[in-house]
Amino acid sequence: MSSDRIDPRLHRVVRLGRTLSIATLVILLLLMASGLGIWLSPGLVERVIVPRIGLAGHPVALDGASLSAGLAISAIPLGILAYGLLQVRQIFRDFGRGEIISALLAVRLERFGAAVALQGLLAPFIGAALSIALTLNNPPGTRAIAVSISSHDVVAVIVGLLVIGVGAVMREAARIAEENASFV
Repeated sequence: MSSDRIDPRLHRVVRLGRTLSIATLVILLLLMASGLGIWLSPGLVERVIVPRIGLAGHPVALDGASLSAGLAISAIPLGILAYGLLQVRQIFRDFGRGEIISALLAVRLERFGAAVALQGLLAPFIGAALSIALTLNNPPGTRAIAVSISSHDVVAVIVGLLVIGVGAVMREAARIAEENASFV
């Protein structure tokens, strides 16, 4: 939809959509760089990752193999995050074109919700896998597996499911709007 055909009441949404599309891309790139780059610094892994997965105070092996395994494991949730944020970026781009109700926008919203819910579901398994990777090269008796479910994980699943539901409602609204437009 060209700028001259956009309802004047939507100009604010269009400007905001364009701005947030760019902001989402910048945030996505920063999150990917920091999420993967942290594995290049054993000190950062020890200060940031180790406590987050429940291994604070526990000996960890931060050798090349452990760090490589951690990077590979972390790539899974980062890939899901990237997919979800790309959906959000596309939604904002749609807003930037003045499209606020469409079947495609609804699908993108559902995909984002699925990514958020999947993040919450996988988080305990990712944490457990990271704890194994970071202690596997420890001497026998000092290896560990840390499993935890946080309220953030539960909330992510609930919010993800809510967003999927809103997407389904939006898809129906888009269908009705398209049907009504065909009568005019």
